[in-house]
Formats: sequence, C-alpha cells, structure tokens
Amino acid sequence: MALVKESATAVSDLRDLPTFNRWLCLTRYRASGAVFAFTMVLGWLGVGQVSRPHVFGVCFGLAVVSTVGLCSKRLQAAPRLFLHLQNFADLAGITIGIASSIHGSEAMLFRPIYALVIVPASLISAPSGLVVAALASLGHELLLGFERGVSLGTFGSVEALVTPFLFFLLAQQCLFYGDHLKQKNTALGALAARLEEHRERLAEKGRMSTALLEVARALSSTLEAPELLARVNRTARQQLAADWSATFLVNAERGTFRLAAMTDAGPAGDLGGFEFPLRGWLPVERLTAEPVVVLAGTDAERVAGLFANGQPCATVLLAALYRDHVLIGFLALGYAELPERHRRRALDVLAGMTQHATIALRNAHLLDEAREASALKSEFVATMSHELRTPLNVMLGYLEMLLDEDIGSLTDGQTDALRRTRQQSLALLEMITALLDLNRFEAGRLPVQRAPVPIGGLLHEVMQQVPETWRRPEVELRLDVAPLLPALETDAGKLKTVVRNLLHNALKFTERGHVTLAGDVTASGDLVITVTDTGRGIPADALGDIFEMFHQVPGTGGGGVGLGLHIVRRFVDVLGGRVEVKSTLGKGSTFTITFPTEPGRVAAPSAPPNVAAHAA
Repeated sequence: MALVKESATAVSDLRDLPTFNRWLCLTRYRASGAVFAFTMVLGWLGVGQVSRPHVFGVCFGLAVVSTVGLCSKRLQAAPRLFLHLQNFADLAGITIGIASSIHGSEAMLFRPIYALVIVPASLISAPSGLVVAALASLGHELLLGFERGVSLGTFGSVEALVTPFLFFLLAQQCLFYGDHLKQKNTALGALAARLEEHRERLAEKGRMSTALLEVARALSSTLEAPELLARVNRTARQQLAADWSATFLVNAERGTFRLAAMTDAGPAGDLGGFEFPLRGWLPVERLTAEPVVVLAGTDAERVAGLFANGQPCATVLLAALYRDHVLIGFLALGYAELPERHRRRALDVLAGMTQHATIALRNAHLLDEAREASALKSEFVATMSHELRTPLNVMLGYLEMLLDEDIGSLTDGQTDALRRTRQQSLALLEMITALLDLNRFEAGRLPVQRAPVPIGGLLHEVMQQVPETWRRPEVELRLDVAPLLPALETDAGKLKTVVRNLLHNALKFTERGHVTLAGDVTASGDLVITVTDTGRGIPADALGDIFEMFHQVPGTGGGGVGLGLHIVRRFVDVLGGRVEVKSTLGKGSTFTITFPTEPGRVAAPSAPPNVAAHAA
C-alpha cells in the first residue's frame, strides 16, 4: 500500500515523470538488495534450491541499470523513453533471473515479483499498465514453456492461465486507485491554486494596508489646507505609481471646480487661478453620484492635454472627495499604461486614500473655521476692552475729583460710598486690562522685549506701587530681597505683571498676618521669586485647577474673573521660567517662580496644575 501511495503521489501529472523515473531507480536498488538478501537467507536455512550466483548477477545488472539511469543526462531528458526502457529492463531481469536460478514449483512462487513492475506502470497510465501486464504474462508463459516444454497442455494448464489473470487483475486495481488518486491530486492542486490566490490577495491587502497607513501618516501630519492638498498629491502619485496626479476643489454653491495642486505642474500650474463649470465636463458630474470614475481613450487624452502638459495618458482615475455627502473636490491620477490587475489594486487603494483625505480636509476646514472664530473673538474682546476702558477711566477721573473735594465738600457717608465705588471700578478696570492682555497674548500681539533687568530694583518698585486699595490694616506687607541679586535677561513689564498678580492674589485672600515678597538665588544659581501669605490656603483638590482660565476656588469669595493666575503661568512660561505652588488649608500659600540665570538655559516648564506640590 505504501508503494501504491508513493507511486501515485510521484506521478500525479506526466510532468512528474523525471521524478518518477528517479524514484524507480532508487526503488530498484532496494528491491535488488532485498531479493539477494532473501535468497541468502533461504540458502542459510537450507530451504529450496536457488542459484545464488545467478541471483546476484541479475540483481547486480539491475543495480547497474539504476546507476546508468541516475547518471545519464540524455535518458533524463527523454523521460517517456527512459520509463519504457526501465520497464523492459525490469521484466527482462525478472524473467532471466527466475529462468537461470530457480526451477520447478519454487519458480512459480517467485512469479509475483512481476508485480514490482506492473504496479508502478499501471499507476502511470492505463496503456502502460496493460502493456507491462501483457509483457509480464508473456515472460511467465516463456518460463513455463522453458520448464515444462512447449505444448498445448502446458499453455492450457491452470498455472498458465491463472497467473496472467492475476497480473491483469492487479493492473486493473492499480488503474482504479491510480485514477482515484489522480482525481484527489487534481483537487489538491486546485486547492493549492486557490490557497496561492488567497495568499496573493492577503499579501496585496497587506501592501494596501501599508500604503494606507503611509497615507494616513502623511495626511495627519498637517492641518494646513495648502500643504495638505500638496501631500495628497504627492502621496497618491507615490503609492499608486501614477505618471501624474492633481487635486481639484469644488465650489458647490457656484457650481465650479478649480485646480488646487498637482505634480509636475509646468504650464498647467497656471490654471490654478481659473474656475471651470461643473456642468461643462460630464465625468465631474458623474462624481456627484459615483465615488470613482475611470476614463480611457479620448476622454483620458483630453484630461492629459489640459492638466498634464500633454503627457501620454491612456487611463485617468477620478476619485471624489465628499463632506457630508456633498462633493467638495476630487483627485485625478493619470497613467500612460495601467494593466488590469494593477487597476484593481489602484482602485482599492484610491478608495481608502480618498476616505483619509476627506477626513483630513474636513479637519483642515474645521481648523480654518476655528481660527476664523478665534480671530473674530479676539477682535471682539480687543474692541470691547478698549471701548469699556475709555468710559471707565473717565468715571475714575470724576471719582478722584469727588474724593479730592474739587467739586465740593462731602459728608463722611458720601466719601465712604465714593471710595467703595472707586475700589470696585479699579477692580473692573483690572479685569478688563487682564482680558486685553490675554487677548493680545492669544493673538500673538504681545511681544516679549527682553533686556537686562536688576531684579532687586524691580521687586522694590513693585512693592512701592502696591495700591492702597489692596492693603489691609491687619496684614503686614513685607519685602525680603537677598543682597546683590543678579540681573536677569527678561521683559520687565511682563515680570512686573506676574509679581503684581501674585501679590494681589495673596492680599485678597489674607485677612491677618503677613504677605512676603522675596527674591533669592539657589545653590545652582537659579533666581527665585516667592510670594508667601498667611491666608486661607488652597484645598488640595483645588490645586490642580487654580492656573486654569476663568477658574476660581469655590467658596473663597475673592471676586475677579479668574484670569490673574492664568496670566501668571502664561507669562512665566513665555519668559522661560516655571511657577509652582505649595499650600496648607487655613495656614497660607507660597507661590515660587524660578528663572535660570545662565544664558541660553530655560527652566523646566511649569508643572501641570494637577501635580503641583502642596504641604501636608
């Protein structure tokens, strides 16, 4: 059974004859050795009368046949002839071996050895099996006539008739199994072909996934619309191996489209300033309903003539870009030659690419809208801040005149009311100024003007300019500046704003005790400015939000709009320093600003508010 399976597997196709011939040569070695070893065992046991020298001679001759077959290039180049010669040599060797070595009934027992030739020949093909079975039968009859004499009784005996019948029956069975195995091998071959096709599809999908990943990376790295369109172009041409590519934007309201970007623009790049009507070109009209349009022949040449500087173009692929199911643009790819199998891949990749491009363009559009809204907001805040400050300054001027009694004398009650009004007006002016500064900062119109600044003198100046309205009788305002503080290359105006905001914040939340402004130098040479108070302190769970815009700690009742500390952090970051806070509820807070004094060195950014340190 193993012989049948091995043979059938080897010859599933006539193209496998060279392999089958080699297998026959190797099998002949094994069979010859086995026959010779078997006869030696019979002689050692004293069973039968077998001429071992004749058996050895025949086995040696068959081994020589195998050796010649394995070494001869000419025989290997003619596999059919080689197969027939091997069958003839095997039949002749078996016949000669039995005739010269064994006689009588013992010779009949060796007749089944013909099966070694009949089985493989029958597995090759029906004609081959029948011919070999007939030749084996002829050899059997010749041996029978040689032993018993040529007579009608000899060839009509049971021995003469049964053995050929068994030979042909064996050939018929092998033909059946051979045909069955060939059908199985055909099915396996078809399965292997399908598996190979699936493997190629998976490999193609892998390549397509890699291409789309590169597309996503390229398109997600920028949200600037002009650069994005240029990257769409470059990426499309690179990933899809196109000869040229172009990106068009559609204005649905006006019913027009225009060239936004293209590779190898040349003279065609001048068309970027022109708008073309959508109804003037049928393929573009089709894109409103079809995501991809394939142009060939005259249509492709017309596109190439207009947008590809007349390059040879046999195929043009148009892929639509949609936003909210509305056509906002399309991508055009041109090919001088595009085989069908490459077209399918190009269409698949193009479909994924347009989805990525649509998302990227939508994000770019949203960014433009956000920038426009931010610009409008900044313009509105700036305008309103200026408009509000003008009448407020006038009101403060009149309040000063009233308090100085330039207009007339005041009662104690009137003076107190006017002072409270002036205090609230100053707070309102401070809020408006903070909004204006923040707006300028967001709009990039608040430049940093660096110059050497003596920090000791700056801290003294800030302390002298603290308004009386910030002070409380129960709170002592202290200044603790180390001698010979180094000068700092910074913006004096913004640093004053930072220190003033911290002082105001400390005085606002301290009912008794002291507020201390200090300046010193660390062991590493960094300049440190601290504002320490003995006020209410900040809850640990609120430390993470105090620097956020418009944030105020609940329940403090400090007033304001929550911009002071936000401006502190923003300004400190711009000036190259960092700000930290430590606070204990009910005992006070310490705000620390650190600036490196070495030229070119920048302090680590301010710690995120949610990890700000606080005392236990």
